Amino acid sequence: MKIAFDGSAFWETGMTYEEQYDTVARAGYEYINPYNADFPGFWKRPKATKEEVLWHKKAIADAGLKIASLTTGFHWQDPDEFVRQYAVDCWKKMFEIGELMDVRVFNTELGPGRQNPELCEAKLMRSLDELVPIMEQRGIRLDIQAHPDDFYEHNNDAYDIIRYYDSSSLGYLYSIPHTFHYDGGEGNIERNLKYTRKHLKHVLFADTYNYTKLFRYNINPAPMYADGTVRCHAHIGHLGEGDVDFGRIFKTLREMGFNEQDDTIATFNPLGFPERAISDGIRTREIMEKNLVGVPSITEPMPEGYGMYAR
Repeated sequence: MKIAFDGSAFWETGMTYEEQYDTVARAGYEYINPYNADFPGFWKRPKATKEEVLWHKKAIADAGLKIASLTTGFHWQDPDEFVRQYAVDCWKKMFEIGELMDVRVFNTELGPGRQNPELCEAKLMRSLDELVPIMEQRGIRLDIQAHPDDFYEHNNDAYDIIRYYDSSSLGYLYSIPHTFHYDGGEGNIERNLKYTRKHLKHVLFADTYNYTKLFRYNINPAPMYADGTVRCHAHIGHLGEGDVDFGRIFKTLREMGFNEQDDTIATFNPLGFPERAISDGIRTREIMEKNLVGVPSITEPMPEGYGMYAR
C-alpha cells in the first residue's frame, strides 16, 4: 500500500509547483498525486508540452517524491456525442502523458448528469468499452469514484460499473469525504466498503460533515429544503473534526486486507486549508501509518468511536 498526498490541496493557492512538491515532502510523504492546470487538469484537454511534462517529472523526483497516480477527468459521460468522443481522445492523450512520466495509475470521477443518469451511464460505458482494452494492452489502471453531483452519487451504483467490466485496469476509489453522499446520509461505512471488496484500490482520506444533519452547512435554502439541488461536502484535513467514524474505516480496511496489497493507495486529500497542509499532513500520515501499516507514531490513533460530532 502506498500513502500519498493529493496535490489538489494547493488548488488556487498561488504556490509554485516547486513549493507544492516541497510541502508534500516536508510533511513526510513518499508519494504524491499531482494536480495542476497544465497536466492533468480537469475537464479540459491536457495542453502541457513534452518538455513541461518532463520538467514536472524531474521536479517531483528532485523533491524526493514518487507519483502514486495522476488525478484528472474528462466528460466521457456527456450526452452530447461529440463531447463524449472528444473526452475519449483526451484520455488517450493523458495516457501518453502518463507514459512520459512513467505513471500507469490514474484516478477520476464518473462525471455530472444527475438529471439523466441512465443516458450518462450508457455514454460512460460506451467510452469504457473503447478505453478498457487500450488500458489493458498498455498496463494502465484507472481508479473511478462517485462524486457529489455526479450522475450516480451512491456507492453501489458507481461500483456496479466497475464490477461489470471486472478488469484489472479498472479500480474503485472510495472517497471518505463523500461517505454520506454514498448512501443518502446513512454513512454505513462497513457496508459501502465491503460492497467494493474485489476492486477497491484507492481510498481518499479527509473528514467531512453529514450533510443531512441540520446546520452542518449554512446555506440558503438549507439542503433538506432545496429540492435536492444543493450538493455540500467538505474535505477536512484534521481527521476527527467532522462526522466520519475513522475507527470503523480503519477496522474495515484492515479486515478487507486493503493495507496488505502492493497496488493499493491511501491518499490524504484535504481542501480549503493549505496553510495547514504540513501539520495536518504529518498528523494524517502518522494516523494512517499507525492504523494501516503499524508504524509506531507519536500521534494517538483514532478512537474506535465516532467522529467529534457524529451521532
